[in-house]
This record gives sequence, C-alpha cells and structure tokens, in this order.
Amino acid sequence: MEATRRRQHLGATGGPGAQLGASFLQASGCFTASKAESLIPGPALLLVAPSGLYYWYLVTEGQIFILFIFTFFAMLALVLHQKRKRLFLDSNGLFLFSSFALTLLLVALWVAWLWNDPVLRKKYPGVIYVPEPWAFYTLHVSSRH
Repeated sequence: MEATRRRQHLGATGGPGAQLGASFLQASGCFTASKAESLIPGPALLLVAPSGLYYWYLVTEGQIFILFIFTFFAMLALVLHQKRKRLFLDSNGLFLFSSFALTLLLVALWVAWLWNDPVLRKKYPGVIYVPEPWAFYTLHVSSRH
C-alpha cells in the first residue's frame, strides 16, 4: 500500500520526475571552455527528434509539465550563467538542451492543437492545460473503430 502511494508522487524512484531531475544534473556537468567542442555530431542530431518525442510523451502522459518547465528554465539559467564565465555546453549538454527545447515546442503545439477540444477541456480544467495522449487516443482515435 505504501509503495503504491510512493510511486504516485512526482520524483518517485523511476518516475518521470526523477528522470527530469537526473537530466538536469547531467546538464550541469556538461560544460567546456572550448567553443570548438560545443558542437553536436551529425549522427547525434538524428537522435534529437526521438529524444524530444520521448520527453514530450513523459511530460504529457505523466502530467509533469510544471516540473518540466521549471527544469527547462533552470537549465536555461545555468547555461546563461556559465556562458558569462565563457563556458559552453559540450555535445552532450547541447543534445540534452536541444531535446528539451524540442519537447517544449512539441508540448506547445500539442496544447495549441487541442486547445478548443470541449471534452478534453472539461477533463483537464484550469489554466495549465496539457491533455494526455492516451485521453486523446481513447476519445478521438479508438472511438472510430
């Protein structure tokens, strides 16, 4: 009973909140003094889209948008602070930051696309409206079959 209750809280072991926290810790150690080392290799660029899509799914299905947006802006603040010290994100940090930026774009597009859906608006009331993909699927896709 207690273990089930613990898993329902954000940041529980293995939960999506814990993954965002680990991503922030990883990004905090991904700085280099050389601007030349601050490039994403070509093959890694191909993986930014699947990574961003994966984080989009975590943010929307896990309903952790608030935690995600705080993590993203903390990463942005850290990057800007380190830039003043002439430290730049290395390839790992750029990959992670690019994935998070793509995730933010995907979440914004998702919310904009479903903004006027009356059923989902009723299910997810309030100012912060981020519908779950599974709710969209059961409402609009599976009902067609």
